[in-house]
Amino acid sequence: MAALFFVGIALAIGWGLFLTGDLPAEDAPNTEFEVTTDPAAGELVVEHVGGEALESGSVRVLVYEDRPIIPDRTVHGTVWETETGVVGPTDRIELEDPRFESGQRVVIRWFGDAGQANLQESRFE
Repeated sequence: MAALFFVGIALAIGWGLFLTGDLPAEDAPNTEFEVTTDPAAGELVVEHVGGEALESGSVRVLVYEDRPIIPDRTVHGTVWETETGVVGPTDRIELEDPRFESGQRVVIRWFGDAGQANLQESRFE
C-alpha cells in the first residue's frame, strides 16, 4: 500500500513538471531587466532595460521565500500589465509589500503560448 502511495506521489510530481512547460533558455524572449530592492522599506522596482518587448500580462514578478528542504513559498506575485499592452524598454513596475525581506528570491517569469521561462532571477539584498 505504501509503495502505491509513493508511486502516486512520483507520478503527480512528474505530471506537474510536464504541465509547467518550461522552455529552454534559447526559446525564451531575449530581454534584460534591472531589479532594485529595498527590503527595509518593503519595495521592489523592476525595469525593462533592453531586448524584446513582451505582451502585457505575459510577464509576472514573483518573490519567493527560500526554504532549504521543502519547496519555496511564494511571498508575492504580480502580473505586469501596461496601458499600451506591451512591456518594453524603459517600462518599470514598482511594488510594495511589507513581507519583502533580505534573502528572498525575485523571479521575472514569462508565460507564452509555447511554454514559460524565467527571464531573470535575483535576490533581495
